[in-house]
Amino acid sequence: MATSREMTEGRALPLIFNFTLPLLLGNLLQQTYSLVDAAIVGKFLGINALASVGASTSVIFLILGFCNGCCGGFGIPVAQKFGARDYITMRRYVAVSLQLAAVMSVVLAVVTSICCADILRMMRTPDNIFTGAYYYLLVTFIGVPCTFFYNLLSSIIRALGDSKTPFWFLLVVVALDMALNPLLIFGWGPVPRMGIQGSAVATLIANAVSFAALLGWLRLRRHPLWIGRRQLGLFKPDLTIVRTLVVKGLPMGVQIVMISLAMIAMISMVNEHGVQTASAYSAALQLWTYVQMPAMAMGAACSSMAAQNVGAGLWKRVSATAHAGMLGNLALTGSLIVLIVLLDRHVLGW
Repeated sequence: MATSREMTEGRALPLIFNFTLPLLLGNLLQQTYSLVDAAIVGKFLGINALASVGASTSVIFLILGFCNGCCGGFGIPVAQKFGARDYITMRRYVAVSLQLAAVMSVVLAVVTSICCADILRMMRTPDNIFTGAYYYLLVTFIGVPCTFFYNLLSSIIRALGDSKTPFWFLLVVVALDMALNPLLIFGWGPVPRMGIQGSAVATLIANAVSFAALLGWLRLRRHPLWIGRRQLGLFKPDLTIVRTLVVKGLPMGVQIVMISLAMIAMISMVNEHGVQTASAYSAALQLWTYVQMPAMAMGAACSSMAAQNVGAGLWKRVSATAHAGMLGNLALTGSLIVLIVLLDRHVLGW
């Protein structure tokens, strides 16, 4: 297993930092591009378009955050079986998680697409940005299956101690998104001008291509996680495995939903104060996202490392992982807060 790494030996803090660094760099890259994208929308499409993005952000965070939380939870039993060196059962968990993800993502995509307009009305979205926010959300919801599967594969790969491979494929997502965004937003040649929804279409295409590329990489490398169509059919849904995955994944997804609901309540109140206030909140929300990044990256690292050690029965290392994670999180998050407090007005001005 050349592309995996057992984290059941060695000092906890250096292991966590080495695992966290690609995750943090990936999150920073993704969010920085999101910030640049918001700047492009605000500068060239106007304040209404920027407010449309802001009105959509919290809902997108709710749905995609739920997906990402579930994916992280699905990776936990995979990491446990990897730590226990029970590779046959590990592959069964991978197969069932893919089957479960297929059902969940399609149901989510259908339900949210149907309810898209009602969601925006519940958020008291102003009429002059309603259409832009609606199409931006609708395209994002249609692309939920691609995002779900891409994040699931990345989470499972990280469960095996490999955080670098998902980072390289995230680079593909961001690079493709950067190339497609201006092309689809403004149009060029035979490509029609899509406006704000072009940004969502670019993200959908980038996730779909990267998911396909990640599948191809797993197959070419003959990765231990690769399960072909014939093999996938041999792994019948096991109720015990399904129950374990749901118990691990659902609470993590619901946790993010609760945070997102608070954000939606906030943006609903902000929307009542008009487009200018909504745009200002949208800009500040982009900056606030940076504060979360170290905790999210460190949490993912600790989750994979702790799960491997639980599977190996090394409970003292589980405790050491938790302590090292809290220490590292305080150091990274504290430094970032100081930096943002010093530079907040400059960044918001951009």
